[in-house]
Amino acid sequence: MGSEMCIRDSYEESGEHHEHLVDVETGEVIEFYHAELEALKEQIACEMGYELVDHRLELFGRKLKT
Repeated sequence: MGSEMCIRDSYEESGEHHEHLVDVETGEVIEFYHAELEALKEQIACEMGYELVDHRLELFGRKLKT
């Protein structure tokens, strides 16, 4: 399936969906939304011949030392 068939006209934050970044040192869970990431997940599913109906993504990291 060509990627041009998989690109939607627009992506917008619904206010409900978000991802998580977990600080491995403190356990803090930071919620975030990233429009390009949302579009990429949809595109990957489509290119593999699927309609994305749900997903879960958690990132684990530690703060950069400044």
